[in-house]
Amino acid sequence: MKSRFLLLFFVLIVLFPAGIFSQQTPAALRDYVGLINQTYHPGVVSFFEGLKGKLQADSDAVRAIDIFLRGSTGSGFVVSDRGNLYVITNNHVISQAHTISITFERPDGFRRTFENLRIIAADEENDLAILAFAPGDRPVQQGLSFLTRAVREGEDVFSAGFPSLGITPIWQFGRGMVSNASVRFPRSIQDETQMGPFIQHTAQIDPGNSGGPLLVAQQGVPTGYAVAGINTLTGLWRQAANYSIPVSTTQNFMTGALNQRPDTFRAALDHRLAEFVEGLGVNRAVYPHIAGFLSAACVGENAEYAMEEMFERSNTSVRRAFIEKTEDGVVGAMSYAVAWTIENSMRSGQGVLRTAIKEVTGSGEEYTVVFTINNRDHSSRWVREYGNWRIRSFGTVAAGDANLLNQRQARREAAEKLRIGDSNIHLEAGYAYLFDKASAALYASADFGNVGAKMYYAGSDFWSLGVFMNWRWGIPAGNLGFMPYLRLGFDYMNDQEFKDYNARDPDGLAPFPIAIMGQVGLKVTSTYVPGLFVGVGFQYNLLNMMTVFDSDYEDAMKMGLSITAGYAF
Repeated sequence: MKSRFLLLFFVLIVLFPAGIFSQQTPAALRDYVGLINQTYHPGVVSFFEGLKGKLQADSDAVRAIDIFLRGSTGSGFVVSDRGNLYVITNNHVISQAHTISITFERPDGFRRTFENLRIIAADEENDLAILAFAPGDRPVQQGLSFLTRAVREGEDVFSAGFPSLGITPIWQFGRGMVSNASVRFPRSIQDETQMGPFIQHTAQIDPGNSGGPLLVAQQGVPTGYAVAGINTLTGLWRQAANYSIPVSTTQNFMTGALNQRPDTFRAALDHRLAEFVEGLGVNRAVYPHIAGFLSAACVGENAEYAMEEMFERSNTSVRRAFIEKTEDGVVGAMSYAVAWTIENSMRSGQGVLRTAIKEVTGSGEEYTVVFTINNRDHSSRWVREYGNWRIRSFGTVAAGDANLLNQRQARREAAEKLRIGDSNIHLEAGYAYLFDKASAALYASADFGNVGAKMYYAGSDFWSLGVFMNWRWGIPAGNLGFMPYLRLGFDYMNDQEFKDYNARDPDGLAPFPIAIMGQVGLKVTSTYVPGLFVGVGFQYNLLNMMTVFDSDYEDAMKMGLSITAGYAF
């Protein structure tokens, strides 16, 4: 695995936020606000475990991978609906999850962990998710209450959650006030789409607080606090500008998530497919758009193949986008790689992807969708994941097919046996026919990378030595390897006929018997005898100094044809 490829992941998972503030808080609140931990898809775990096997056991890189594989964390809180308990958190806290747990920690250090939380629904637009406990798990009798009025500017509010100190999530209860009861702002400098509304406040928010509640003191409810919002964002380069999703948005999301009807699934799929097709119809790369539609399983099962494919075949801008995406999360960057392979399989050239839905078949929570893209059909499988329709597989490049990796490994092993790379040293020797000079000569050459040397020997009356720049292309074809090459350089020729002619007529001849030569050829090798190859080459002297100054001299070598055998190291 290329080192440039590996380093992308290590630099992302060794930097963790520090700093914590704490205040006195009712102990009961800790039974309602928990630490959420997500683990990654087995495909992601397997990929990083494989990387560990290639690294020094006690290295910083291995320790960084171990930290990463513990899973990412955030906060969440318990709510109730019609007697059932649920957990509310941010979508970005659980968006890369394969399994989810929540841990409640009391002041004396006692912890209770509830495993196998199930994602009922996720709202990507508003960054919300609702989770259900496993059957029989019930940490409290009822959940936190929602505030039934709008917050007021200047009102005291409290944040609760588990931001990290180093790599350790630690309980934090913070106090601040509402500085803007309802604020909207653009998504980014490039995207002026308005986000919000949010509650802006000054209660402490640090990475790890995401998904925790923004609270207002209220009598007559569990713990003495009611939920006013869900802590989600903090303003960069702003002092104490933190943002929470209002509880009204959360309640609307819960109502829809807990009252889903199967008869609406197909309508939701049609809407989702329309969004997918619309996003493909732009005159630019669309893999970031595709990445937003991929399921966690699709990413986990295809990321290893996709990342190798992307780093070998994509351009600099794609690799740069991948690196930038890692700032949001390693798995998010892996989704970019899978999406890039999907886009690459769609394209037959540059420009807009002309996409139409040809056929939709299936039922329930799984459908097969065939797209016609630039006059070619592409089959895909869509499933409901976290309440949203997402791509489970697409064509053959994102079908979770282990054979793709096996085939790549087989090609890599074959290429190593073929020894057709630029870093291989090639030595060869054989027979040469020198047009207008000698019917039989020995030929030998050696090249390494872009430089080399060669010689012809037709006896003491004629021999030549040359140096050249070398361009060699390796083309694997199963157990065979083809290496076309091009050489440009200089030949010094020891030519007795030239010496005799020069002795008879010393005036006007070139002072140096040198030629500027070009050579093209082809070498063929196989995996059956690694390193052994046969070749043929044709040389043409582009400019011969022995004839430049005296065109009457006609015995200079003009062309040469060689047939050789050689060995690559």
